[in-house]
Amino acid sequence: MGLRYIKELGYLGGPERNERRYEQMLQLFAEVFAIDKILGMTWSSSAQFFFEPRGENGLRPEVRVVDGGDAYNFEVKAPSLLSHQRLRARASVQLPVRITQEFTTSVQLNNSDVLLPRDNPVKDFLVSADKKFAGFSRDTGANILIIVWDDFIYEPIGSLLSEFSGLLTSNSFHTSGGAPVIYENIDAVICARQMNVFQEALAERSLPDDRLDMFSLSRNPLTPNVFIPTPWGNACPTFISEGFGALMHNDERLQVIAEYRIPEYIFYV
Repeated sequence: MGLRYIKELGYLGGPERNERRYEQMLQLFAEVFAIDKILGMTWSSSAQFFFEPRGENGLRPEVRVVDGGDAYNFEVKAPSLLSHQRLRARASVQLPVRITQEFTTSVQLNNSDVLLPRDNPVKDFLVSADKKFAGFSRDTGANILIIVWDDFIYEPIGSLLSEFSGLLTSNSFHTSGGAPVIYENIDAVICARQMNVFQEALAERSLPDDRLDMFSLSRNPLTPNVFIPTPWGNACPTFISEGFGALMHNDERLQVIAEYRIPEYIFYV
């Protein structure tokens, strides 16, 4: 497994200033980060680990762990954020979540540079992970989607949980036949604010939050990752959220930190 990632990094390290390859590298780092955390969890001595196991439908999640009678599947996703980060940096207004088309239109009329929700990639991640997990029997254990984002972690959290349109709510903007789509094979989503760490490391700048390396978890209690169980899913053991340094999305400690609250409208000055 390690050799495979070394070879892929070697391939991506060619042309200078090639943004497509740079983003592929960041996505590769996201997989390495997640696999490192999965391997470091408190599994039993008899646990078996499978890298990119093939499901009955031919699709392959990143990792499967079989521990006793329980099986845990993990899928890792990371968006292409460079263009979005540039737009975010120069926007005067951001709409992090969908509210109504009328509201969006009214804001756009007065703000030509408004930054719209970045929720379609999150929807695509859910759809893809749900299909991959569907290839495995639904026994005891859990299926976990890990989404690696940057420090603006309210974006994926809002995409999932906004009361107006959140993908894991009854008001989801992703519908089929007038009803919200249910990703029945996903038990939990972990949102990790690690992408900016990779970017700082590649730029040879100091890593945020006293990290030892770019795959380390934050040592700052104000910048944890976030664990979001699905309303329909199996319960996940706490060692999984702890292994990712994640707090439950409704943990009271997060309610006083701006990056974890779901804003409807952000005005930049």
